[in-house]
Amino acid sequence: MEHRPASTMIATLGGQPQVITFALDALLGRGEQIVEVVVLHLAPQDPRTRHALERLDREFPNGFYAHARRPIRLRRVMLKDLRGPMPDITDEHAADVVRMQMMEILQAEKAQGRPLHVVLAGGRRLLALMLFLTAVVHLDYADRVWHLYTPRAFLEVARDGQRMHARPEDGVRLIEVPFPRWGADFPAFRQLTSLQLGQIESPADRIGRCRQVWERLTPAQRRVLAEVVRCEHLLQVAEALRRSPKTVDSHLEAIKALCRETWGLSPDHRLSYRDLREWFRPFAPLMDLSTTR
Repeated sequence: MEHRPASTMIATLGGQPQVITFALDALLGRGEQIVEVVVLHLAPQDPRTRHALERLDREFPNGFYAHARRPIRLRRVMLKDLRGPMPDITDEHAADVVRMQMMEILQAEKAQGRPLHVVLAGGRRLLALMLFLTAVVHLDYADRVWHLYTPRAFLEVARDGQRMHARPEDGVRLIEVPFPRWGADFPAFRQLTSLQLGQIESPADRIGRCRQVWERLTPAQRRVLAEVVRCEHLLQVAEALRRSPKTVDSHLEAIKALCRETWGLSPDHRLSYRDLREWFRPFAPLMDLSTTR
């Protein structure tokens, strides 16, 4: 029998806890040696999400998957922004925060050296989409992405965790999703994407660096940076501040120079308008324009 290495399953969760156990059972049935299940979810303010998490906890008492009678650790990861746990994804800013956290999670899991099985199953569709896009960058040829197929009739029977495990005749199965592994094929792309998204430190470190830059800016530069986060392009910033594009661009160059210094980049490293938006958007709630220097 072919030896399979220890691996990790990663999946998103909403109000349907059975998608996690269905997928896990299917992977174990394929001979995969899953040792950890990472579940990504929003804040359990919704009663259905809270119930799903509680139902899952009962399946994994003390790091043991009771159904398969084997040690498998369940690790719940609640998505957060600067204000705390995220109850939902309601705008582009929240989507960016989720994307950054998923990238950090996949990077951390890859550092463990285990193959990853990413299951696109539960929760908001945007959660699964963000997880897939992150997988394209950070997964390699040892990893897999799966879609969980559940026949419609059995969906109703199992809904809300009424059935946590399927029988062979129920027709539940995993379908492997073919996907491009851009990061594996083009390592420079992975590094560039990580840099553009600000993924060169932990969220706390990133916020700390943004604060370091912010504290060194003049009041005029702070106003420009605040508008950069809000506006799609430089001309909108100039219009909002009633300044010429040349003046705004001059402030942007000074801001970029501070960013290069703070992030330890070479003086000739090119930073785009989009880079500044992406780096400082999570810091936006902390931008205080009332203080002057």
